[in-house]
Amino acid sequence: MSLLQRLSLRHPRDADADVRVGLCIAAERLVGAVGHFRAGARPQFSPAPSFDGPEAAAAWVAWQRHHQPRSRTSLLLHSEHYRILPLDAPRVPPEERKAAVRYQAQELLDFPAEEAQIDCLDVPAAAPDQSVSRVFVVAGLKHEIARWMARYRDARLELDVVDIPELALRNVSVLAAGESAHIYLHVGFRSSRLVIVWQRELCAFRQFELGARQLAAASDDEVESLVEHLTLDIQRTADAFARQFHGADLAALWVSSVVRADALVEILAALQSLPVRPLRIEDHADWRGPGAVFDLDAGVDHTLAIGATLRGAV
Repeated sequence: MSLLQRLSLRHPRDADADVRVGLCIAAERLVGAVGHFRAGARPQFSPAPSFDGPEAAAAWVAWQRHHQPRSRTSLLLHSEHYRILPLDAPRVPPEERKAAVRYQAQELLDFPAEEAQIDCLDVPAAAPDQSVSRVFVVAGLKHEIARWMARYRDARLELDVVDIPELALRNVSVLAAGESAHIYLHVGFRSSRLVIVWQRELCAFRQFELGARQLAAASDDEVESLVEHLTLDIQRTADAFARQFHGADLAALWVSSVVRADALVEILAALQSLPVRPLRIEDHADWRGPGAVFDLDAGVDHTLAIGATLRGAV
């Protein structure tokens, strides 16, 4: 299933099936990455320029029109422009599903349901012999998505899919962990995001206030205290997963961070029982700089944009 696929544009005849651009609408700027995919080869990623300010969207589209006119694009919505809700799977025919989840979601949204584009993702069944009982309903703001569709349509570029950061992180973690049930924690500039993935599907997600700028400014003792609190939240999330998905055993906690990644891995490994592994994009794909996947001083983190390019590739 393609999330929000009804909003996707038709594929141009000359689109390059081996190239995908990921665009992340971040808090302060637009951050992009370009992924090149060939059968049997490691993926290759390279950074795209970042843009900020009131003309950022126009500058991005102009850059892509000039440099990547034949690529397909996965766009990640900003967290302000969508909500993701875990709900019981409606027991209705497939053609009635979106209407049913829209009805379920309308009382839980903080904006009118008629302003939302709705889609849903199946959550894996708790055990192989059981049917799907839960879904994640995603409600994206129609006007924001329509604005980006118009920009791409006017530039004659392909907006292939509108996606969300939780699924981009799922893609990155599956690139590293494959089929195994696992947790992935990424510490970005302003906050941390956690996903639990099983059978290559998103099963749980959390967001925490701890961010890289806070870690960078903290002393060693303060970092340890911050991570201790984070560990409690991770453990609660893992325990809830174990209760719901009794057919899965978590194999590892994968960790990436814009700053102090080695210290974070070391402290987490000492505080909880799961094996803790650093997730470095460079270990699983070819990163074609210049620069690193993330740069604290420049305020650029390509992790989510890379995850967006992996749509359909993992």
